[in-house]
Amino acid sequence: MKKAAVIGFPIGHSWSPIIHNYWLKEHGILGEYEKIEIQADDIKNFILDKKNNSDFKGINVTIPYKENVAKLCDQLSDNAKKLQAVNLVTFKNKMAYGNNTDGDGFIESLKETFPEIVLQKMKIAIFGAGGSAKSIALSLSEYKPEKILIFNRNISRAVELVKKLEISAEPLHSNELKNAKQSFDMLINATPLGMAGQNDQGTFDFKNIKGLSFFADIVYNPEKTKNMLLAEDQNIKTMGGLGMLLYQAVPAFEAFYGKKPKVSSGLKDHIAKHILSVEK
Repeated sequence: MKKAAVIGFPIGHSWSPIIHNYWLKEHGILGEYEKIEIQADDIKNFILDKKNNSDFKGINVTIPYKENVAKLCDQLSDNAKKLQAVNLVTFKNKMAYGNNTDGDGFIESLKETFPEIVLQKMKIAIFGAGGSAKSIALSLSEYKPEKILIFNRNISRAVELVKKLEISAEPLHSNELKNAKQSFDMLINATPLGMAGQNDQGTFDFKNIKGLSFFADIVYNPEKTKNMLLAEDQNIKTMGGLGMLLYQAVPAFEAFYGKKPKVSSGLKDHIAKHILSVEK
């Protein structure tokens, strides 16, 4: 039986088992996918044990271990090397192969939600400079948009992001988002701002951000964030974070179980009925 899991600390919040077990049932695959809460001191032995277990095909990695696990991999994909963080590890021939599918998951969701956009012609503002912002910025940079700007409250982190990834992007303080003279076609919230259970951290002033046609939020709970509602009030098209969550899981499932699943309306309905409705 093919086995896989998601690891993190804490891990109770993870929806990965819901997604992967839906696909296992859909494809009639005899497999297991579970979530495992693990202490930082135990990660190295865990990886060593699992990569020597022929039944165990790999793991997904969530906060706060994406960087820790990258250091334990025998081989990293090109983007994982640049990000120095992984969310997917596959085990083969007693080797651990690390990859990062977050950014590409975001791009796939973007293409599905806004099929009319041409990334090469866009000016894109990213709010945040953490792990999600890094992976999204790196994937977007491959399309060579007209401009990428990274806004963060701590501007030194934005500067560091651009420098480490070696991408063409401008780091700016978050205050400049509404004061900047230039306009943006798209704003991406790559932070937990607006996530259910988080303290109120404020909202974007969409009235004073020039030129916006699209707003993308990586937050998936709630399914429609307060910022999305505010953007829609200004006739800005919006995208939530659920699509990114689902699309980043596609290459993981394929790596673990040998079948490429689809992000279907059935899966989205399953999420809405079994998770989002309960957590509202």
